[in-house]
Amino acid sequence: MSANERGAGRKKALKQEAIEELRKRYRNGETLNSLAREVGVSRQTLSSYFHDNYPQDGIYRTYTTWARLNSDFRKSELANYSLRIEFMNKDKCLSVILVDFYSEQIRVINYTDNPILRPFGIKSKPTWEDYKAFLEERSIPKERFRIKQVLKDLGLEQYDAIRILEKTEGRTGEDDMWMKFSYYRQEKTAL
Repeated sequence: MSANERGAGRKKALKQEAIEELRKRYRNGETLNSLAREVGVSRQTLSSYFHDNYPQDGIYRTYTTWARLNSDFRKSELANYSLRIEFMNKDKCLSVILVDFYSEQIRVINYTDNPILRPFGIKSKPTWEDYKAFLEERSIPKERFRIKQVLKDLGLEQYDAIRILEKTEGRTGEDDMWMKFSYYRQEKTAL
């Protein structure tokens, strides 16, 4: 059992978004002590936030940590969603998209009122087709000249919009939007 899997103990003093921002600043050279002082926690506490149940590979393996990451969504449906896409503009999260591949459903929470900055514009309940169109819009076109070479350069054997977006972070030359991917894959345990 991983640390605090059942959610017991003291709750974190910082929200996940704040932890992510601090983690980025730490990677960019700021010291753990200065960051901890700034947010009013001990160096040890901040260090535990950086390493506590945080998947370095973007894969969450326990439902508790997955639910904590997606606390803005209703818990009753989280277990069916295995992909989280954060649609970002520079360092600001504009929207979060949860994806259930089995039933081909998505859930979206927008953190901006500007429909131009939302992945699905004014649609509050986008369909699976809207989701696929959004992925294709942010990805390299299938018809691109020498697409096979581009895929090879990305380390891919075939066209797969999600894998392309993971490699490119969904960045295009036209805007400052990009995507961050997280997955929920529960590890099987031996009985």
